[in-house]
Amino acid sequence: MNLTIVAPHYPPSALPPSQRVRLMMNHFAEHDVVPSVITVKPEFREETEDPWMVELVGKNHEVEYCSVISQNLSRKFGVGDLGLRMLPFLFFKLLRNIRRTKADFVLYPVPPWYILVIAPIIKKATGIPYAIDYIDPWVEGGALPETATLKRKVSQWIAHRLEGWVTSNAAVVFAVSEGINEQLRNRHSELSKERMFAIPYGAEESDFNQLVIAPRNDSTTLIRYIGAVWDDAYLVLDALLAALHQVDFNFKAEFYGTSYAGGDLVQPQMDQFIQSNGLEGKVTEYPNRVPYKEAVRLNLESDILLLFGGMQSYYAASKLFGLVVSKKPFIAFLHKHSYPAQFLSDLAYPYVVTYSDLEGDLPKDKVGVLKDRINCIQAEIAKFTPLDTSDHRIQKHTAKGMTASFILPMKNYCNEGL
Repeated sequence: MNLTIVAPHYPPSALPPSQRVRLMMNHFAEHDVVPSVITVKPEFREETEDPWMVELVGKNHEVEYCSVISQNLSRKFGVGDLGLRMLPFLFFKLLRNIRRTKADFVLYPVPPWYILVIAPIIKKATGIPYAIDYIDPWVEGGALPETATLKRKVSQWIAHRLEGWVTSNAAVVFAVSEGINEQLRNRHSELSKERMFAIPYGAEESDFNQLVIAPRNDSTTLIRYIGAVWDDAYLVLDALLAALHQVDFNFKAEFYGTSYAGGDLVQPQMDQFIQSNGLEGKVTEYPNRVPYKEAVRLNLESDILLLFGGMQSYYAASKLFGLVVSKKPFIAFLHKHSYPAQFLSDLAYPYVVTYSDLEGDLPKDKVGVLKDRINCIQAEIAKFTPLDTSDHRIQKHTAKGMTASFILPMKNYCNEGL
């Protein structure tokens, strides 16, 4: 099968959409899949480059670069979205790619979501089916906050009006969680559950075996979180910091890559929560995203890692399986109906605390329980037993297992059309 992937974020990008595609690249050959990637040149992305990502993704595939409006120009008009900036050029680039490679399928990992605008048009012009991979939902769940900007309101207005069109024309819809697929079906009843698949982020265990980490000579417990902090997670973050304020041991906590923005647009996300919980000097935020290799090093150097979600149950936790295969101790603070919470519960992982959006079960109601779990994992660091990565429930979420989960539905669709 010849597969064209439209991936605006691609190595040396280390953003989640880039990681999602990267993890599959070295396993496509096992399924007789020949991939071709359409992306943009790194200098047109507003993010930190990570040369290690280029090494990890390998060279056994073709990469084409699509023209794009420079961010230096588009920012003057208040437009930074990479999908919008490449959209005027993508149609003809993709059309030529499909004809030249004789593509059997096109895959659109999103965000950026605006690349989906051309998906039904390309399908009509070429007859080639396409799949969407929702790494994040396009339409946000629930009402927008009162503080939502005009740009965000306009973006959601567009999303509500186009989502049904692009999903109903898709041959297959993937998402990182069943919660996203369920919300899609609730909004668009014509979607068939048989064509929708939840595939959480995988992880490559070898990523964590390549670095040699010197042992720390410090009695202070080092706690780290690496990833974005978003407004839907503020209640969770506040409760997490309240629990850290109450723990029984000496620690320092570091939060890296908390901002979704890049370049000069990066802003701290945690100041008010650090101050309100009296954790100045104990908790430090580094809002700039760090390269993936640096993130792996930071993980492996830590004593305890953190995983937390937001108030929406569709949270998929791109970091979950990376934490699992790193074999480092981690505390998980998650919505009880989210896939990561259910997965860890199924494996009887002992350091999970869950919450919901119901009164009496909110994150703030779990501060005491969370504090006890953090105290417990700290006391048991020396005898921590990692989850068994040979377990079939974990193996299907390795990079290899994730790739197989993607390929099978697309091949089945192609075979049914014969």
